[in-house]
Amino acid sequence: MTQQERPIGYHNVTLGEMTLEGDTLAEISKVNEAGEQVVRTLHVPAGLPGEQVTIAVEEVPAPQRRRHRRHWKPRPPRVEITEIHQASPLRVAAPCPVFGTCGGCQLQHMQYTAQLRWKWSVVRQLLRDIGGFDDPPLLETVPCDDPWHYRNHMRFSVNRDGQPGLTARGTHRVLPLTCCPIAHEQINRVLGVLSQVSNARPQLLVRCSAASGQALLQPYPAPEIAGQLAAAGLDVHSETMEEVLAGETFRIRPSSFFQTNTAQAEKMARMVLEGLLKETVDRIPLPQRRTPSGERCGPAWGAGNAPTFRGTYADAYCGVGTFALLLARHVEKVIAIEESASAIKDARWNLRNTVNVELLQGKTEDLLPGVAAQLDGLVLDPPRTGCQQKVLDALVQHPVARLVYVSCDPETLARDLNVLCHLHSIYRLCWVQPLDMFPQTVHIECIAVLEQITL
Repeated sequence: MTQQERPIGYHNVTLGEMTLEGDTLAEISKVNEAGEQVVRTLHVPAGLPGEQVTIAVEEVPAPQRRRHRRHWKPRPPRVEITEIHQASPLRVAAPCPVFGTCGGCQLQHMQYTAQLRWKWSVVRQLLRDIGGFDDPPLLETVPCDDPWHYRNHMRFSVNRDGQPGLTARGTHRVLPLTCCPIAHEQINRVLGVLSQVSNARPQLLVRCSAASGQALLQPYPAPEIAGQLAAAGLDVHSETMEEVLAGETFRIRPSSFFQTNTAQAEKMARMVLEGLLKETVDRIPLPQRRTPSGERCGPAWGAGNAPTFRGTYADAYCGVGTFALLLARHVEKVIAIEESASAIKDARWNLRNTVNVELLQGKTEDLLPGVAAQLDGLVLDPPRTGCQQKVLDALVQHPVARLVYVSCDPETLARDLNVLCHLHSIYRLCWVQPLDMFPQTVHIECIAVLEQITL
C-alpha cells in the first residue's frame, strides 16, 4: 500500500473533555481481529467539548523497508474534523488559514474568555491531583490585553525550497507562511520580506522589540535582503538587540532566554516583586544614583540612603538578569544565578551599572545549596522541567522567608509545591496566579508565592 492509499475511516462522534494538550477526546467502536467489539479513544484537535462532528481517522502504517521497520514504533492515527454538525457556543472562527494543521496554536477556535477559564481549571486540577491541595489558593487567570500579535520571538523552519514557516502538527513538514496571527507585527514584516526570497536551512530566528524598534535575525541575511528589510523600515541586528521592561533596558542575544510576551512580562515583573516584597511596587521609593552625564546607574545605597528592604535576595535561573535588575532597585543585595554562557554575557551588560548584584555562573542545583542559608527571599524561574531535587533539598534544609516560583508548566509546579508544602511542610502556599503569556495556545504561566512556616 502506498502512502497515497492509506485507509481513512469516517465516524460521527460527540466530543468529550479536553486534554492538557488542547485536544478533545472521542470514542469510536472497532472490531478487532478476534471479532470482538472494542472501544477506542482518539485525540481530536481543534474541537470543543460537546460538539457533534464527523472525524476522519487515518492510520499511520509501518514503513515498508525492513531497515526502517526494525526501529519503528506504532504511532497514533491522524485525526481531523471534517464536518461540524452541532458547534459549541464557545467556538469562534480561527483567523489563521493553517490552524488545526500547524502545530503552533491549539485554541484559536475557542472564545478567549473560555480559554482563560479553561487554563484556570487546568491549574486548579493539577494543584489538587499532583500538588495535594484540596482547595488551592488560586486566583483568576490574568488575561492578555491583546491576545494576538504578542510573540516577540519566533523560530521558523525552512523547507527545501527556502520558504520559512512552521511545522505541521506531528510531522516535520514545513507550512510556508507570510504572516502569523500570534507573531508581533514587526516579525510579520520581517517574514513578509523573507517569504519572497530563498532562505538558508534549517531555521530562521526572529526577535523584535516594540520599545526600541530593533529586530534580531539569525542567520543574518545577505546584503541585498538586508537592504530590502531596511527599506521596509526594519532596524535589523545580527548579534544583540535591546528590549525595555519595567523601565529598564535589557540586551538580549539570540540564544538567551527572555519572555516572549513583553506586555504580559510587565505584569509578571510587578507580581514577582510584590509577591516577594509584600509591597505594592508603586509605593516603594526608588533612590537612584546617576553618573556625571546623567545616566542612571543603580540604587543609591550609601551616602545617607538605605535600601527599602535589607537582606539578601536571589534570582535563580536568572537568564539575562531580568528579576535581579528589578530587585536591585529595592533590596540591599541580590545574588543572580545562571548557567547559560550567552545569557551570562547579557546579564553582565544589563547589570553593569548596579552595585549590589553578585552574578554567579553555573547550574542552580550546584550553586543554590551554597548560598541558600544567607537568603531572605528567592525568585525561582526554572525551565519547563521544574526544579532539580537538589534545589528543593536546599530550600528544605535552608528555608527562605519568602519564595516566588515562576513556572511555565503547572504540572511540574504542582509537583514541586507538593514537595515544599506537603512532603516536608516547610512552606505555606500563599497564592497562585495564572498569567496568560501565550494566548491561543495551551501553555500556561503561573506565579506562586510561598512563605516559610514559623512556629
